[in-house]
Amino acid sequence: MAPRTSDKSHGVRRLGFGVSGPHGTPLVSPEHTGAMIDHAFARGVRLFDTAPSYGAGEAERRLGEALKRLPRYECIVSTKAGITSAGLTRRNRDFSADAVRRSVEASLKRLKQTRIDWLLLHGPAPHELTDELVKTLVDLKFQGEVGAIGIAGRGAEFDAAIATGQFTVFMAPVHAALKPEAIERLNRIKATGAELVGFETLTPAHRRFPAPLSPGSTWRLARTLLGRSLPAPQTPMTSEECLYWALFEAVAHRVVTTTTRMEHLDANISAVEILRSGRMIAR
Repeated sequence: MAPRTSDKSHGVRRLGFGVSGPHGTPLVSPEHTGAMIDHAFARGVRLFDTAPSYGAGEAERRLGEALKRLPRYECIVSTKAGITSAGLTRRNRDFSADAVRRSVEASLKRLKQTRIDWLLLHGPAPHELTDELVKTLVDLKFQGEVGAIGIAGRGAEFDAAIATGQFTVFMAPVHAALKPEAIERLNRIKATGAELVGFETLTPAHRRFPAPLSPGSTWRLARTLLGRSLPAPQTPMTSEECLYWALFEAVAHRVVTTTTRMEHLDANISAVEILRSGRMIAR
């Protein structure tokens, strides 16, 4: 039976849940991941973002199991292509047209779907956005396997994607510690009319050496030590302030956050509900 949706759910459509990081590892059980997806949906979250590189496809498999219980037509399922993994340390990069097509086929099987709502290239370099790759993405969209094509990245690849005129979803870091050139790039993205989706939005609220450790904080610490992510910027803010900045100052259309703790998920959802009601703005 699908989880019931609360009456307040319409205020949470700008928040997505990332089935990522520890949700693709043994740090979190498949049952716990599924319960968090169910709970997020019941409280109004409709965007679920994942990727084949999260746990060598394990995160996609977990989302696919959860989608069996949810009204599929109400969900936005977002996954990526271009980077795959074999565990935490080994990553394979291939943005060739054939590799991306194979990645989509494998993702559809793991997700148990016939269509991916948003397919995002996972951090390609500008030179990897070849005409052949863009044509393949457009073909996948025309064939109905993909609803919208987009890009998840951090820098110059966005300018290259904008130049093609084919990308309609951009997933980028959106937080208050961004440098002016990054803010300027976000404004260029919004000027195209594309969907801007923020990630790392809560980064300024994360303690650098959190205690006690949770699966999520353990994951972030491991990625920092491996050089896979940057330490949290020194701009101390609450989670509510981070969300306000992203959604009302940077004006991202949506933000995607992930957590392994149900209480953190509830806190993020409640913060967005407060923002929508205007109570935080009034303060």
